[in-house]
Amino acid sequence: MVQVAVFGLMLASPLLWAHAHITATEPEAGATLEQSPERLGLEFDSPIRITQFDVNGPQGVVELSEDPVGAMAETHEGVPADTLEPGEYEVVWRGIAEDGHSMSGGYRFTVQE
Repeated sequence: MVQVAVFGLMLASPLLWAHAHITATEPEAGATLEQSPERLGLEFDSPIRITQFDVNGPQGVVELSEDPVGAMAETHEGVPADTLEPGEYEVVWRGIAEDGHSMSGGYRFTVQE
């Protein structure tokens, strides 16, 4: 009986621990770009609902004309309202995976002069 319970837990545990993982960013984390990116994005290996997507740069908060907050999806994109000035930028995000796991992260990139 104990063996059956342990075996059942072993089968269920991957499902309990299966969280979404970020697989790519746009632009790539650490990238140095020759021009302002048209979009900023996150890609995950399973759906996640983005609850925060903040972009900061040398001029402060970057306004977005399209914001990725809200929908459950594997890919999320934000579109800067204006051309990004040269300098370093940081994208900070938070989200909730399908399994209810809260996630957060961020990445940086640079736009050259």
